[in-house]
Amino acid sequence: MKKYSKNFAIAFASALIFVGCNSPQPTPTPDPIPPDEKVVQADAKVTTLEESLKKLFAQNHGKTVEDITIIITENDETHVRGTISIAPGGSENSGLFLALKTKEVWKIVYEGNAAVSCKEMEKFGFTESQLNGICDPQPLTQPSKETSVSTMIVKVYFNNPEIDPNWDFECSNVLAVERTIPKTESVAAAALTELLKGPTDAEKAKGYVSNINADVKVQGITIKDSVAKVDFNDQLQYQVGGSCKTSAIIAQITQTLKQFSSVKEVVISINGQTEDILQP
Repeated sequence: MKKYSKNFAIAFASALIFVGCNSPQPTPTPDPIPPDEKVVQADAKVTTLEESLKKLFAQNHGKTVEDITIIITENDETHVRGTISIAPGGSENSGLFLALKTKEVWKIVYEGNAAVSCKEMEKFGFTESQLNGICDPQPLTQPSKETSVSTMIVKVYFNNPEIDPNWDFECSNVLAVERTIPKTESVAAAALTELLKGPTDAEKAKGYVSNINADVKVQGITIKDSVAKVDFNDQLQYQVGGSCKTSAIIAQITQTLKQFSSVKEVVISINGQTEDILQP
């Protein structure tokens, strides 16, 4: 009997040891997220809007996100106003934009520099401040058949320090505005005529400025073998000084002419002279 009891005790002790070694261990409770990490997570959400808009613009223009630069100037969670610049070209491909959030999805409702009808923009719910310089208060009117004429759109280029923050360093950065003109075969000359008129009152309100003197006249223009040669009167360089101003003048003329596929190079002359003109 003692021998049996001894064997039973040994077996019972072994069983306890086996059960103890194989019993499941309690799952440790994870540490809470430190306060600093919560701040980082919250900050990361701030860039979501900008990245979302950049992706939209990249898709619309067939560009990469790295080609898109935007600056958000007004944001009320559902309505955003800002500026956009697209590379290559930078400031040459710049303008304003308006974005609207509906059902948690952002969409671009305006992009460019041309004025649009306020009546068309009412349905989107943008504020007067957000529409400033974009919305034209005059209603769109359709010409009657008797007065309707064929028209075309040309671009003219001006500086705009308000839209282009780098203008002080890159005076040749010019931005396009659109003009509607009567249809003509002399489209390059017509575009230069519009350029020499300078910014309209609406364009001035948006920050556009011209560095070309008043009373400048085009004395002749030819386009041959992709080279546009344009001759001006003396007024083009009257009291013009400084490399910044001359760079801006040349850029305004050059970019206005290069909008046409037939022009790859521009040669500027004054009274037929191409050398020693528009000196800094």
